[in-house]
Amino acid sequence: MRTSHLGLISGLAICMGLTGLAAAAPAPPVLPRPSIEADEANPQLIAGLERRVIQVGGQGRVYYIHRPASLRAGPAPIVIGLHGGNGTALRRARQMGFNEIGDREGFIAVYPQGVDFGWNDGRVDRGVDDVQFFRALLDDLVARKDADPSRIYLVGGSNGGMMAQRLACDMTGRLAGVVTMVASLPEPLAKACSPKAPLPILMMNGTADPLVPYGGGAVAATTGREQGRVLPVEDTLAFWQRANRCADKPVRGTVPDRDPADQIMTETVTWTACAGGSEVSFYKMNGAGHGLPGRSRNKSDIAEQLGGRSTNDFDSSEVAWAFLKRFKR
Repeated sequence: MRTSHLGLISGLAICMGLTGLAAAAPAPPVLPRPSIEADEANPQLIAGLERRVIQVGGQGRVYYIHRPASLRAGPAPIVIGLHGGNGTALRRARQMGFNEIGDREGFIAVYPQGVDFGWNDGRVDRGVDDVQFFRALLDDLVARKDADPSRIYLVGGSNGGMMAQRLACDMTGRLAGVVTMVASLPEPLAKACSPKAPLPILMMNGTADPLVPYGGGAVAATTGREQGRVLPVEDTLAFWQRANRCADKPVRGTVPDRDPADQIMTETVTWTACAGGSEVSFYKMNGAGHGLPGRSRNKSDIAEQLGGRSTNDFDSSEVAWAFLKRFKR
């Protein structure tokens, strides 16, 4: 089955060359809108997950949770996986694979569902208070004795990655670490964001991302709806270096080219000398587009055309957990 993880996508306009008289362009292909009901009816997607509903601002908000059968009762580390725009929690759960990693490593995986299949990440106000939702979500997980409050982590891609960065601004004191893929800090947050404490963060970005541009600016408005603007990736990195008070002595490296066919090489840069034992790390995927590294083999044809190639040289979920598990709040 082919799935798409890409945030901010609902259609693809195909530009046609003009030969002589202008010809009418064909209707652009459109990715089907997701269906939460269909996802929940799919045994492959819902397997191993418990559906929960919490009331936030008079609205029932949904999240799904996977607790490893081998994990004894009581609080445990929590990894919260955020879907992208035009996405669902259950499809992101299957793509990220944190259920299986959590079974092996002993953490609980949580997948919240955004209103209208997206997140109000700070680029353009969507009229939904998602920061309030995530506060309520963490309160619920702690009250149910699922979450170890000192080991709550966020991992998000695209719209979910930008929401994770917003939460890193607004809920710093409740998080132990954040990982974002193909996402940058929303431009309107740059001045307002004032983290209350150092927070470890790992970013993974492709230099050829056509949706969330590496050089910053307007996010591709492929849905016909304004998508706002983001900082350049390297300005976002500089922001978190300042916020974490990192010394300018990064450690540089490269990821082994395990899949030469993807034509992508990844450089790594890590700032370890940061306040409070925090860290800033960056995977620069040269030539990569918009996709979760190692987790995008089943992108739809439209998503591939719109988002570009993804690297298979490393597994973003495995790298995310290896980074996060070293930190406690």
